[in-house]
Amino acid sequence: MRKDLPPDSFFGRIYAGKELSNEDPGFQEFAEALERARHICDEYNAGGRTPDERREILERLLMCEVDPDTMINPPFRCDLGFNLTLGRHVLVNSNCTFLDSTSIVVGDYVMIGPNVTIITPDHSRDPQRRRAVGTVSRPVVIEDDAWIGAGSIILPGTTVGKGSIVGAGSVVTRDVPAGATVAGNPAKPIGVLRCSE
Repeated sequence: MRKDLPPDSFFGRIYAGKELSNEDPGFQEFAEALERARHICDEYNAGGRTPDERREILERLLMCEVDPDTMINPPFRCDLGFNLTLGRHVLVNSNCTFLDSTSIVVGDYVMIGPNVTIITPDHSRDPQRRRAVGTVSRPVVIEDDAWIGAGSIILPGTTVGKGSIVGAGSVVTRDVPAGATVAGNPAKPIGVLRCSE
């Protein structure tokens, strides 16, 4: 995530949790960042890439080094890329979408199944503001050793706790405690695993 921005910039206001729209000053910088990520994702998803080539493209997208044992299977889509932090030994399976208007932090040894969507932007409740894509973005955290099942959706402002399991097809609307297993829409606890330290 970009940390060197003035608080009154468009991105500074996003990170502060302000509601913004495509009518706000500075939106063009955000639009250009979206377009940059689209082009790099297209490059990443193209066939015939070696693992080393994919890592180099992924590091350009995220604007940081990526652990050699972390892997995102294409196709993959994100909004910006530079708001995404991946830990060590992360596995993101194919066809995932991360809408990283603000921070998405994925811890170490996290497994994310195919067709998972992680969302940080939440649109305005005011229909007039929605016409201009009025949005508030809230960070998402996936802690170490969590497993997100195939087809799950992780909504804005939530934390998936250490060692927890999100059952396939679940919609996470609130924090998942460490070691819990949740499933359903909305996701609810169905068991607890005692994590080893």
